Amino acid sequence: MGLLRRRKTLLSASSDNTKRILLLASLRQGCGNAATASRIAYEIQTSTKFTVDCVSVDTPDTESGSLATSIRRYSAVLALHVYRAGNILTSIYNDEQIDLPPLILIFAGTDLHSCEPKWISTLEYIIPRASSLVCFSYEWKKYVETEYKNYLTSKITVIPQSVLLSPFIFEQLPITMDKKAIIWTGEIRPVKDPIFAMEFLSCLNNNEYRLFLVGYENDKALGEQLRSTYSHLNVTFIGGQSQSFVHTLMRTSFAYINTSINEGMCLAMLEAMTLGIPVLARRNTGNTSIIKHRKTGFIFDTPDEAAQCLVELDSSNELRHELIQQAEKYVKKYHNISNETKAYRNLLLSLIK
Repeated sequence: MGLLRRRKTLLSASSDNTKRILLLASLRQGCGNAATASRIAYEIQTSTKFTVDCVSVDTPDTESGSLATSIRRYSAVLALHVYRAGNILTSIYNDEQIDLPPLILIFAGTDLHSCEPKWISTLEYIIPRASSLVCFSYEWKKYVETEYKNYLTSKITVIPQSVLLSPFIFEQLPITMDKKAIIWTGEIRPVKDPIFAMEFLSCLNNNEYRLFLVGYENDKALGEQLRSTYSHLNVTFIGGQSQSFVHTLMRTSFAYINTSINEGMCLAMLEAMTLGIPVLARRNTGNTSIIKHRKTGFIFDTPDEAAQCLVELDSSNELRHELIQQAEKYVKKYHNISNETKAYRNLLLSLIK
């Protein structure tokens, strides 16, 4: 979409009267926040007259000092991931500054379920300074209302993630699909728990399935552990891939599995449901906000339970068809891109003078 820009683009913003929105997020390859930021920017730019500058919080040149000199060029700031983006803004949004653009904090995932102790002071500082807060689900809204009740000074809006599929499909994948494919996607890092997926595969008694692990290595040690573990299993580790590659692989897969210890709201899972791929999801707050057991997918707690779910799915075409239908209906109703677009547009218009 061409919307993910570096810091230098931000500082060369034109001096015309176009209203500009700053979207701060992690934009590294394979990061779920990058896909979310790109989609939100696309929605805003196609539904309003605003121009959106997406700026990465991961690069050294995203410094609060230089950002402070340019932030007043913007009509609003969207901060995706309350700690990572909020941490950059703490020195700017202080009690001495005036005429700052309204700040919208979007809770993304690890800022909720994997919040490190050292992050707490940043969240407690920046949350009261926000003009609005966004959560992806009512479950996480309730969590924020409980956890940060003494710091809330603005309304929390629930805006579920939506799905924007890649328009390009590979005619032929450069991998062998010799067995029923189970696809796992995500960054290789502890919270995604890819080792759980290996344990799930080892619980299966037959040789009919192949697990495809798709994701960039965020944790090199964990990546090495994976490679040393799967040599004797039906596992193919194909690393980070483009969105179009992943969507093509999903279309040819028998099932999608999510083994995360926790999730904010898994975009890849919603994409699989949209593409008609049955979903097996580990029980956590983010996953159970989407998946209702045996209605829109399967929920499991252990690798053995996940294996049992897969066997049940494979033994009943009727159940498989019903899960696919219900999942597609659910995503169309609750994760519609038009609804997400309207929600962010209305939120911005309500805050921008």
